[in-house]
Amino acid sequence: MKKILFLAIASTIALGSCSNNDDEENLSQTVVGTWKPVMEKVISGSNGSIISTDNFDTCYKKSTFNFKSNNTLTTNTYENVSGTCTNYGEETVSYSYNHSSMKITIDGDEYEVIAHNQNEFQVVGDYDDKNGDGIEDKVVLVLAR
Repeated sequence: MKKILFLAIASTIALGSCSNNDDEENLSQTVVGTWKPVMEKVISGSNGSIISTDNFDTCYKKSTFNFKSNNTLTTNTYENVSGTCTNYGEETVSYSYNHSSMKITIDGDEYEVIAHNQNEFQVVGDYDDKNGDGIEDKVVLVLAR
């Protein structure tokens, strides 16, 4: 269930502002389109190194996050429940994305964006001391087109 909430939060990535001057830059700024979960990674809060990566299972990878140009995000989430790949259905929420500040607001909650290009979108879904050093680490959802 925690993965579902994390994915729903990360999925609310919005369309960046676009100009007609630089189409390549506009493509890298937009989150509009369908994204799929790839993995979760943990980044150290003390030195920025990657502590761990965890590829999502085949069932969860069926989930989709469809960011639309009208600033709505529709998620279709799958989760492995007792060995059965279960579809939790669709949910639509609002989102906005500020490319310059690397922040996305999904259903009123703001999240830090770690990286964003045409093919990959990385959003911090949680802060937690995963390595026990007393400093909160970043738990990052990695989405791909």
